[in-house]
Amino acid sequence: MNRPEPIFRGGPGQRAVQEKEAKLRAAAVVSSSEGLKGPASRAGAAPAASRQAKGGRREVRTSASSAATAGSREGGSGVSPGRPPASGTRVRLTVLKNITGVFLLPVAWVWTVSFVGAFSRAAVHQRYWMTEDFWFFMLGVVIWLLAFTGGLYLRGEPPLLKMYVRIHEYTHAIWTWQSNGAVGEITVNDDHGHILTNKPTVLVTLAPYFYPLPCVVLIGLFLLVQLVYPLEQAPPLELLGGSVSAVAIFVLLMGMGWGFHFSYTAWMIRKGQSDLRMHGNFFSLVVIYLVNLAAVTLFLILTAAGVDWAGFGRALQGNAEDFSEVVWALFWKAWEAAKSGAAPVVN
Repeated sequence: MNRPEPIFRGGPGQRAVQEKEAKLRAAAVVSSSEGLKGPASRAGAAPAASRQAKGGRREVRTSASSAATAGSREGGSGVSPGRPPASGTRVRLTVLKNITGVFLLPVAWVWTVSFVGAFSRAAVHQRYWMTEDFWFFMLGVVIWLLAFTGGLYLRGEPPLLKMYVRIHEYTHAIWTWQSNGAVGEITVNDDHGHILTNKPTVLVTLAPYFYPLPCVVLIGLFLLVQLVYPLEQAPPLELLGGSVSAVAIFVLLMGMGWGFHFSYTAWMIRKGQSDLRMHGNFFSLVVIYLVNLAAVTLFLILTAAGVDWAGFGRALQGNAEDFSEVVWALFWKAWEAAKSGAAPVVN
């Protein structure tokens, strides 16, 4: 039995593509009412008729456009011709995942409190905010955010948009391959793209929002160079009348990579993504927040003196116990109030 092959899209500004697809869908509806086959659309999708011939594979899209493509709205009026309507099972699974997201909120709260506490201690007691790593990392973030907002203001779109679309789609593809899935097609355009895959899992669908692929590539290059020549021993570079170490340049680039990831992730989520809708918006947002928080925590542990795995683990445990005590106390008070309110009055 063939499995569904969703299409994942990324990239803003698909108005022209949407208008073309709307015309094709309208023509297909007219043709189907006359007993004819609808036209095959190649606007980022395989023909619906050929999909049915290959075992009824469904078309699911994720769009980074300013307005979600009408044909990608599950359960709505924009179901593509020839595509079976969204099943009740998928709707129920989405509801269950959103409920799971509610139960993940305490985890997010405890982890956030632990991270803020660890960062505060490192900043106050270890003067982490005065270290070279912190300043060059934040400088990289600021440089990218200035470029991002400047591009939006001057050109109406952020810089390196096609690069982001390429990274977005190839991140989907990488995790599909890691999950023993198949990638049938990868398409990258100036402002949108898609892949065909038979593994629309949570990891595959949300992976582009979890971590910055450029930073992973930078870390890989850093480790390879370290095998040949330790960067700590490299002579400093003369830049802008001062000397900058090779490690500082690496940290600066890491900051720009994180800024790239953060800005585009926030921008795309704000515009609406069917990547998120596929598994439930609320569940997806909570999972994305947790994974990004874990990545920032890892960076803090690796770069800040006085913050280690054991200490952060103890902070997590302590904050979890405090949270559970507060929740239990509130629950017990509510229970006692309910019991006293329901008890009969004895004269």
